[in-house]
Formats: sequence, structure tokens, C-alpha cells
Amino acid sequence: MTQASAGDARCHVCAAALAPGSDRCRQCGADPRAEACPHCGGVAGVSAHPELRFRCDVCGGPRVPVTDARVKRSGRELPLLQKARAATSARSVWRAAGIAASALFGFEVFLFAVLLLVLDASVGLFAAGLLTMAPVAAFALLSFRRAKSRSRDIAPALDAAWVSVASDVARQTEHPLTAGGLASTLRIAEPQAEELLALLEVNDVVRGAISPAGEFGYAPKLRVGASPAVELGAGEAGAESAAHALAAEDEALTAEPLTQRTAHVEPTKR
Repeated sequence: MTQASAGDARCHVCAAALAPGSDRCRQCGADPRAEACPHCGGVAGVSAHPELRFRCDVCGGPRVPVTDARVKRSGRELPLLQKARAATSARSVWRAAGIAASALFGFEVFLFAVLLLVLDASVGLFAAGLLTMAPVAAFALLSFRRAKSRSRDIAPALDAAWVSVASDVARQTEHPLTAGGLASTLRIAEPQAEELLALLEVNDVVRGAISPAGEFGYAPKLRVGASPAVELGAGEAGAESAAHALAAEDEALTAEPLTQRTAHVEPTKR
């Protein structure tokens, strides 16, 4: 998909004319690709993040950037992004609780050691120490386990959100969509765009096609005799299946996870 003429583009903040190829407004410094954040509602840019891939410059919530203003989002990625943000917040809370409990446990051990030096060791003293330290140690372990559990919820939710947006882009493309075109639209590297397109093809969201110029790409999957409503439902099911497949692949791989690989964005696209 081709973007609108850069000469006609104007800043969404101060309405100043944008220079061709500029990624910042010369008058106010705003990012012309900024969209409304689904979490805070603020119109702001995004920054690359090693785990969330991209996050809002205002609230830090995970986002999926789309550089082509003509792409209409279906909105299916919103609850997934909110789920990833909720998991991130819950993980931070549990980690903080685990650290605090660990510090308290360490202080209790130190205090118990001092009491042993000052007082004679007795069954009562050991029982009191056990009753005091055991619950704190158990809570610390529980907190770290909960934090780890919430960490596992982040990647699948982000994968599903990206698959959903990629399927929106693929359905609205006028010509066969290439990995380079998808990478430019989603501000990711081409290897990750190729992986998304392959997943969409496997799950019947897109099919391989040849452009009039002879270039291979992907076009929306169409079924003869299917109504538009049926096609939309089939596409949604395919996107969800692709997300599940991507999550399963992440769990199976021992190499670097997709969440971190997708964050490696080309410097010119940030």
C-alpha cells in the first residue's frame, strides 16, 4: 500500500506542513506517525522496547504501530494489548512484593542470629523463629512464581495482537503485499514480516499472488461464493489460529523468542 503524498502531509499537533520523508515536525517536534493510544487515549508516538516491541511514549503501554493512515484497524488487537499491559503491571506488583518479602526474610534471619548469640538456644526460640520466618519465605516464593506466570502471558497476547493487525493490513492492500511492504507499514524488520505473512498464509488469511509487475506477494484469501460477512469471520478465525500457532512456536523454541526478535527494528524505522 502506498502512503499519501508527503507534500500534503501536515502535523497532527500544530498543523504545520511536513517536509518529505521527515519523521518529526520541524515546528513542534511531534511524530507525524503518532496515533491515539488504546490505553491512555493520548495522541503520541511509540518507542521500541525489548519485550513489548513498541510502547506508548506517554503511558508505556504496548502498541502496534501502523504507518499507513489508510489502514483501518478492526480493533481486535485492543483487548489483546490490554491483556499484555495488565500482565506486565501484575508482574511488576508481584516482583515488588517478592523483593520486599525477601528483604524482610533476610532481616528476620539476621535478627534470629543475633538472638541466638545473646540468648541460649531453646526449643521455644527455634519455634518462634520458624513461625515468624516460614510465612515470609513462603510468600516471597509465591510472589516470584506469580510474577513468572504473568510473564508467560505477555508474549502470546502480543503475538495475537500483531497477527490481528497484520491481517487487517493484508485484507486492505490493493496489490499483493510483500514482506518489505508489511515491514514498512508495521515498522518491523523484514524477517519478522515474512514470519507474519507465512503464518497468515498457513491459516488461510492470505494466499500467494503475483503482482502485475511480476513480484511475488500475498493477497487476501477469497472463497468462491462466500459472502463478505463470512469472509470477515473466516479471516478473524485464521488470525486467531495464527496467533495460537505463534504462541506454541515460541514455547517450543529454545532460541531467542519472537517477542525479542521483533523488537530489533531498523534504526530508520524507529
